Amino acid sequence: MRVPKSIWQSKIFRIGLSMILLYFAFRKVNIINLGKELILVSPWATVGLLGYLGLVMVLGAWRWSLLALEKVRFGDVMAFAKATYVGSFYSLFFPTAVAGDLLKWTSLTKKYPQVHKLRLAGTALIDRLVGFTAFFLEALLALIIGKSLGYQFPGYLLWLFVGINCGLVVFYCLAYLVNFPVILKKNKYLSKLSELAELLRSGNKKRLLSCLAISVIAEPAWMVWSYFIAKLFGIPLTLIQIFIFMPVIALILVLPISFAGFGAREQLFLYFFGQLGIPVEKILVMSTFSGVLGIISSLIGGLLLWL
Repeated sequence: MRVPKSIWQSKIFRIGLSMILLYFAFRKVNIINLGKELILVSPWATVGLLGYLGLVMVLGAWRWSLLALEKVRFGDVMAFAKATYVGSFYSLFFPTAVAGDLLKWTSLTKKYPQVHKLRLAGTALIDRLVGFTAFFLEALLALIIGKSLGYQFPGYLLWLFVGINCGLVVFYCLAYLVNFPVILKKNKYLSKLSELAELLRSGNKKRLLSCLAISVIAEPAWMVWSYFIAKLFGIPLTLIQIFIFMPVIALILVLPISFAGFGAREQLFLYFFGQLGIPVEKILVMSTFSGVLGIISSLIGGLLLWL
């Protein structure tokens, strides 16, 4: 598959920006001591954290399989989990993780020849939408709770997430209550939204609600992973602090502004967790280790691609 030139140009930009952000994040810390902390992490702890992340990905795979298949068995969930890993591997080569999610269905075509490719691709898109719906809602709640507890956030973030959540509500209402797809088809720039709305209208509403419920469980479960990493390095973060800051950090990292989140993740961790009085070195070792585990998890997807 030939990769468009714009992708490579964007990749160069992201790597360059990551290097700049990493420089400003690490310029005042002892890199040697930080490296020693990372090296001293028990291999079993690393395996355990990767295993926990895998369980969270299985939850996401279960959600997607419910959208794509009429009857879902355990083997189907595992097949979709493999595809989810493959999608995370693809994400390493594209400007944003969303691209990997939209390509992950391609690894399922041989196993499910009876399922139309458009259904696999379409349900991958719906799966992403459902996941984002839960995540944006939880991010908004996290911002509101965080502000009420006196934590600092950029003022525009609250209004941004309010606007996005209102936009999602409007989109769902229009998709189900009016002939939204027909209206959007008249505008070539909105035709993709039309296709998405048609998929929603034709989908099983009970299953969509079940998938939303799975997302509401899966997103906090994913955030607990960061809590375990914090405890591994003796960082005094509470679960409520993780639940307040991680949704905001994760949603910002979706933007195509860095390579695998490096640089941007460190700056965001410093900005949000630094206000809690945690030493800079501890924050950076947590963010770096999170990024390294994310890369390892994505590379596992690369291995599964050939199995």
